[in-house]
Amino acid sequence: MSNPSFISFSGVSKSYDGANYVVDDLNLDVRKGEFLSLLGPSGSGKTTTLMMLAGFESPTQGEIRLDGKRLDDKPPHQRDIGMVFQNYALFPHLTIAENVAFPLSVRRVSRGEQKMRVKRALDMIELPHLANRRPAQLSGGQQQRVALARALVFEPSVVLMDEPLGALDKRLRETMQYEIMRLHRELGLTIVYVTHDQAEALTMSDRVAVFSDGRIQQAATPSELYENAQNAFVANFVGENNGLTGRVVSCDDKWATLALSDGSMIRGRYEQGLRAGDQAMLALRPERAHIPGAEGLQPDEHHNVVRARVEELVYCGDHHRVHLKFGSHDSLVVKVPNTQRHALPSSGDTIEVVWRHDDCKILAVSAPPRAIEINSPATPSPSLITTAPAGAN
Repeated sequence: MSNPSFISFSGVSKSYDGANYVVDDLNLDVRKGEFLSLLGPSGSGKTTTLMMLAGFESPTQGEIRLDGKRLDDKPPHQRDIGMVFQNYALFPHLTIAENVAFPLSVRRVSRGEQKMRVKRALDMIELPHLANRRPAQLSGGQQQRVALARALVFEPSVVLMDEPLGALDKRLRETMQYEIMRLHRELGLTIVYVTHDQAEALTMSDRVAVFSDGRIQQAATPSELYENAQNAFVANFVGENNGLTGRVVSCDDKWATLALSDGSMIRGRYEQGLRAGDQAMLALRPERAHIPGAEGLQPDEHHNVVRARVEELVYCGDHHRVHLKFGSHDSLVVKVPNTQRHALPSSGDTIEVVWRHDDCKILAVSAPPRAIEINSPATPSPSLITTAPAGAN
């Protein structure tokens, strides 16, 4: 049976000093046509992973393959990979058309072919009328579209994106997210996308690999990450989470029981390996917790119930955020939809909060071992991506 992997990292590690690993024993497969996001905080190893795939960094150990062929001994211009950076990396002295044509010119594509491909690329990003302008005459969103067209014009097998929308405002960022998703869908691109924005990763990706301390903590579909985090780091990093801590009282085939600081006994799904007596975290999304009086919910034997004091109510337009305290130090946030059908509690009230057993998960609190991230070199110049024709020595 053939291997469905298109990009493969096998036992890949990266160290700058021989002792501390920025990326530690990475094993990751990417399918052809997949949109994979590498998600994690600063210093987690995600950008170093992307730069090793691009060829701007070399693995200390392990190997990287593209379509079955080893990549780690090839320079960037021989890898058939397009790259889009956060700072656009456009040549300021060239026109938009010349910027887009650059990867073709260094590959010695004929002028007639260049003209046809550049027109097609600019049509694709809906900017053909700006072909003769220079980057400084364009908005940030337009420049990012040009950078995307340049990465696609030579029809690479893979497109890498390193925080490409980080410099854009919220409205433009969302517009560009859908633009990239459209191009991915229409062109069947294989995209590896680095971001520290979990909402962006959940919105755009077929699958997300969550990085922490140089290792992948979990790689799964967005819905699987959000609904079924495998450890406390993923639960806290992906989406908003009420991370209540306590001690495991018991575990059976499906459910674990957790004692919280106020003595409440909470039932929830759990990861295998958790045992009675362990310290654990309850992962509960704010929208999965409910206030019976505000939402008309009647709890039953399938619900957990705690009593908590209302500290603050925050109006957020489509919902209210209710901040609560209970026990000696625990806090809880509940999102109440703004339906205007039920009365909200008032600050200082003591109320019941309920949620279903299967809407929460009990996870071990032990953190993965810490690796030290050493800053990798600055973003390469655009000329380094294609300084020589494909196939040059």
